[in-house]
Amino acid sequence: MFTRLSICLLVFLNSGIAFSQLYYLSLPPGHNKLYVGDDRIPGVVGSPYLVDDWSKGNITLYNGKIVNDLNLRYNVYLKEFHYQADNNTYILGSPDSILFVEMGDKRFMYLPFEEKKESKQKDYFEVLSGDGTAQLLIRHTVMLIKSNFNVALNAGEKNDRLEHKSAYYLKKDNSIVLIDKRGQSLFDLLSDKSRELKDYAMKNHLSFTAKDDLMKIIEYYNSSGIH
Repeated sequence: MFTRLSICLLVFLNSGIAFSQLYYLSLPPGHNKLYVGDDRIPGVVGSPYLVDDWSKGNITLYNGKIVNDLNLRYNVYLKEFHYQADNNTYILGSPDSILFVEMGDKRFMYLPFEEKKESKQKDYFEVLSGDGTAQLLIRHTVMLIKSNFNVALNAGEKNDRLEHKSAYYLKKDNSIVLIDKRGQSLFDLLSDKSRELKDYAMKNHLSFTAKDDLMKIIEYYNSSGIH
């Protein structure tokens, strides 16, 4: 159930008159601005959303409160969750107050991480395995690829486009690392059982780039048999 919605109307006077509406919702906490604009970026091919359709979901906050039965959609390009209420669409504000977002059959957490040559940042991660000491995560990203059309040769792409990518990460305690193709970062973070994991992956011909294989490795690490 949603709490009372208050509307603030701001009027700006300049050479002309423009009206701008701000909507505030107390759950989740923080000011959530009305999302305005088209579902697509003008002149750009492709969708910024993980899934175009709205999905039913819930938001669980760190303080224990749960906002149930929302229509949710994840704008990967803007790194924002959008939700619907009272015939309006909102940006999910204050992501640091969110324990997790459940959208359809997917669960997301807003977590800090570090990449090589980059400072600490935060992003939404989809949780693929939620039980146990180690967790398998996937981070979705969208890149804007500029047009490379050559008029003289009449070749290349005429439009800018959005390209979806994803990468697998491993979370243990407060550490999150990108899983490389050879699995070395995985073995380093799970160093207490790295030898057993290497033997298990080799014996079963498992890949460090395939979701199902990574799930097997993480489940094996979390199982009672390896500890």
